[in-house]
Amino acid sequence: MRAVLQYGVHDVRLEEMIPPVPGPGEVLIRVRAVTICASDLHIYSEGNVGGVTWDGPFVPGHEAAGIVEDPNGTHFAEGTPVVLDPAVACFGCDMCNEGLYHLCRNLKFLDLPPVHGAMRELIVWPANRAFALPESLDLTLAPLIEPLCVAVHALELASHPEGADVLIAGCGAVGLFTLQMAKLHGAKRVFVTDPVPERLAAARELGADLAIEVGRQAPVAEVLAATNGRGVDIAFEAAGPQEALKQCLEAVRPAGEVVVIGIPSEDEYRLTPSSLRRHEMTLRFVRRQNENYPEAIELVRQGRIRLEPVLTHRFPIERAQEAFELAERKGEGAIRVAVLP
Repeated sequence: MRAVLQYGVHDVRLEEMIPPVPGPGEVLIRVRAVTICASDLHIYSEGNVGGVTWDGPFVPGHEAAGIVEDPNGTHFAEGTPVVLDPAVACFGCDMCNEGLYHLCRNLKFLDLPPVHGAMRELIVWPANRAFALPESLDLTLAPLIEPLCVAVHALELASHPEGADVLIAGCGAVGLFTLQMAKLHGAKRVFVTDPVPERLAAARELGADLAIEVGRQAPVAEVLAATNGRGVDIAFEAAGPQEALKQCLEAVRPAGEVVVIGIPSEDEYRLTPSSLRRHEMTLRFVRRQNENYPEAIELVRQGRIRLEPVLTHRFPIERAQEAFELAERKGEGAIRVAVLP
C-alpha cells in the first residue's frame, strides 16, 4: 500500500508499506481522507510537538475517515463509513476510572511518534475508537469531526457561555468550530481575531459578530470598544502563539475566563501574575476531547454544525508535500487541507 512518510523537517515522501493486518478487536479501514492539523504542522515545520520528537520515518495524520474493509468480527459491517478517534485510552488507570479518558496515563495516540498515523491507504484501528457516520456525509469532510470534538469539549469546560460576550483568537478549524459551538450554546456576541482575511471571511459566514484582522487592527482595543470597556466574559485561545494568549488575557473582563486550546511553538508561556490575581481570572486548558464523537456526529447530521467552510483544499496522496506546504504557509485562503489516499 502507499503511505506518506515524514523523514525530517519539511521532508515527506510517498513510499510503499506492507499492508496492516487487524488483530483482536481491530478493524481494517480503507482511508479516504486525512486532514492536516496544527499539531501535524508543528512536527512538519519544527520537528516536534509539545516536546515529542521522532528518530525514524513515520506516517503523519490523525484526523481521518474511511470505509471499513474488514470488520474482523466486530460490530461493524463491511462498507461502513467511519471517522477515527486517534486517542486510545487504557481504560484501567486512575484517570480512566474517573471518566477522564483523554487524560489517560497510558494513552496511545495516532500519528504521535512512534505511532504511525493515518496518511496511508489502509489502517487498522480499535473498533471501539471508530465511529459510524451518516451515509450522506462527504467522507472528505468527515475528518473534521475530530477538531469539532475539541470545540465541543472546550465549550463543556467553559463556564456559562449562555448570554456571554465571547472572544475567539484564531480562525483555524478549531477556532471556527468553537465559534459555531459558542453560538449554539447561546453566546450573546462572538468576536474573532486572525491575521488572515480569508479566515475572517469564513468566520463572518459562520456567524461572527465582529471579525478583527490582526496586524491591521488592534484586537484588544477593538474588543474593549465593542463592549464599552467591559471586556468579554470568556476568551478562547485557538491559535497557539504567545501573542494570542496575551490578547485573550487583556480582552477578558475581571472575574472572566480564558480557555486555552492552541499549542504554542515554544513549550512555555509568559504571564503577568499581578493582572491575573487582581482580576481573579480563571485560566483553563483544553486537552483535545473526551468521548465527544457521538455528540459531534449528531450535530453534523442535524445540520447544526457546518464542516464545508473549514475544508478549503484537497490533494491526492501523490501531492502530499504540496498539501503540507500550503497548510504551513496558510496561502490561498487555506484553513484545513485534506490529503486523499
